[in-house]
Amino acid sequence: MKRIDANKKVKSKRTAVNTSLIIISVILLIAGVILLLIDPIKRFNRRRISSDALNAVENKIMSTEVEESVAPTYVVPARGNEVEGEGYDYIGETEETEEEYYEEEYVTLNSIGILNISSIGVRYSVWDEASQVSLRYGLGHYVDSVMPGEQGNATILGHNYRDGSMFHNLGYVNIGDEVIFTDVYGNDYYYYVVSSDIVSADDILDYALGNVTDSSTLTLITCTYEYGMTGWRRVVVCEMA
Repeated sequence: MKRIDANKKVKSKRTAVNTSLIIISVILLIAGVILLLIDPIKRFNRRRISSDALNAVENKIMSTEVEESVAPTYVVPARGNEVEGEGYDYIGETEETEEEYYEEEYVTLNSIGILNISSIGVRYSVWDEASQVSLRYGLGHYVDSVMPGEQGNATILGHNYRDGSMFHNLGYVNIGDEVIFTDVYGNDYYYYVVSSDIVSADDILDYALGNVTDSSTLTLITCTYEYGMTGWRRVVVCEMA
């Protein structure tokens, strides 16, 4: 009888160990699935919010008389949809400025208009700043450049999302391609592409500032992976038609 009891105890211990291993395996599997889903969920949320924001801006531009128009706004979450490496994809903002966003749960973005490049499928709201939060949900106007349509250089920044959105296809524009900026009053400004180059991130200010030219130009900037390394930017310069 004692031998039988001992066998039962051994079997019971083995069963307990096997059960624990199964539970741990299931937990690890669930954790792995969750980790795999984090980026796709963030990407889905960014695209959904970007699309909703664009529709809101379009409706505002179309429904308001010119003399009564005010800048369209859209409220977005300050946290939760971060982009990996997003701190390297913008210029002109300080770390302290970015930290101010995280003091609140939501951030109100102000649109200055819509950028449309039909040849590469780009149509997004352009926010009045190129901050980490604003660039998650559209394109951003560099604050030290002029406004599109004005004399001088207007600079717009955007992420290069690997899913093909934002400025991912900026490297595929051709010289002469049409670029249209529509401001919040419904005015269209027509540009055409005159150059497309890859430059070091250290040289971005040579292209981005508002006083780099006296003519009415529009400069579009995004990061690029074409050299297989970080630290390079695609710069597309457009002149007003």
